[in-house]
Amino acid sequence: MPEVPTLSEPLEPGRLRRKVADAFADDGALAGGLPSFEIRNGQREMAVAVADVLESGGTLLAEAGTGTGKTLAYLVPAILSKHRVIVSTGTKPLQDQIYYKDLPTLRRVLGIEFSATYMKGRGNYLCLHRFNAYRSGDLLTSAADENAIEAIAEWAQQTSTGDRAEIEDLPDDLAFWSEISGTSENCVGNDCPDHQECFVTRMRQRAMESDLVIVNHHLLCADAALRQSAYGEVIPPCTHAVIDEAHQLEDVATQYFGIVISNHKLEKLVIDGIRAIKHDLQGTPDTANTMEQAIALVNQYATQFFGAIQTHLPTPDRTRITPGLLTPIAEHGRQFSSSLRAVETTARLVNEPSEDLRSLGRRAGELCAEIDFILDANDDRFVYFLERRGRGLFLRASPVDVSSIIQELLFK
Repeated sequence: MPEVPTLSEPLEPGRLRRKVADAFADDGALAGGLPSFEIRNGQREMAVAVADVLESGGTLLAEAGTGTGKTLAYLVPAILSKHRVIVSTGTKPLQDQIYYKDLPTLRRVLGIEFSATYMKGRGNYLCLHRFNAYRSGDLLTSAADENAIEAIAEWAQQTSTGDRAEIEDLPDDLAFWSEISGTSENCVGNDCPDHQECFVTRMRQRAMESDLVIVNHHLLCADAALRQSAYGEVIPPCTHAVIDEAHQLEDVATQYFGIVISNHKLEKLVIDGIRAIKHDLQGTPDTANTMEQAIALVNQYATQFFGAIQTHLPTPDRTRITPGLLTPIAEHGRQFSSSLRAVETTARLVNEPSEDLRSLGRRAGELCAEIDFILDANDDRFVYFLERRGRGLFLRASPVDVSSIIQELLFK
């Protein structure tokens, strides 16, 4: 990640180490401000080592047993360093603990003012552009949906974050939330008419102005994967990063730096295509007809493709796939891929397309390339497998070794 200016003038060499050592001393700020604080040599040694890296650069790998107090051992130096620091956790409970408990405590105990931003995955935030389009469409299917939409509309006028967790009565399994959330897959970027009011944009702006940015490994890896295409990332550049619960990073990275094709993903594309035809191509009936036919073929060939998977591939929840195993579904896959390419081409030929149409064409092109890659299944850097979860069918290509990817996209 590129270097960014520090939020204020850094401490002179060696001073951060001394300030951290003083904070963890027997008569230091932590001992004086926390009644239950215990002096732990391992914690103090780790905190000083973190301070050295924050001052001089490099990478520190620290392992310590339960009860050492690792979280304070890196948060105190991060706060005192006066650098912008990303803190990534493996679990949401630790993310919550840091933001809601540890940071307020340290602000009081250390007597230092600093700012922090809690960043969740984009899918947790309402997308105003997609929400307005959804409300004006005809896809609502029940009175419960209509009631939820009205509740969300009222909340959207009041919230400053757009985080769905603020709506206590919103069901966790709300069927249409994926249609109105700010996922990168659906984002149209800086040209969105609601870009300045966008809750994801505001979250990123808050993070760019903060001393500490609290994320989790899923968001960290998803964001780094998006950075490969320079599209949709939200975590701002920072000078330093702390990866807590780092033993979980490999599994999360394997998930996000791979390729996945699913029936859910294609259903969303078809729905967005129908919506784009209705809202953006009304004045060009010939183009609308061409796009409608292309979307219909995508739907038809997707149904045939995933139906062939059900028929020809083994039944376990997770199955390794090879080129030979894919032979019975290969032709269906090629037809499916060609139909997606037709959507991409049609979107490109539209005169002055809307951002939604451009996004639709981009997504169709990306899915086409991903299907071709998985159907070939011949890159020995990846393992290919089929996964079933409920109604979901997922064809995945996961990297065998993510070390070089993590080195390039995260550590550098």
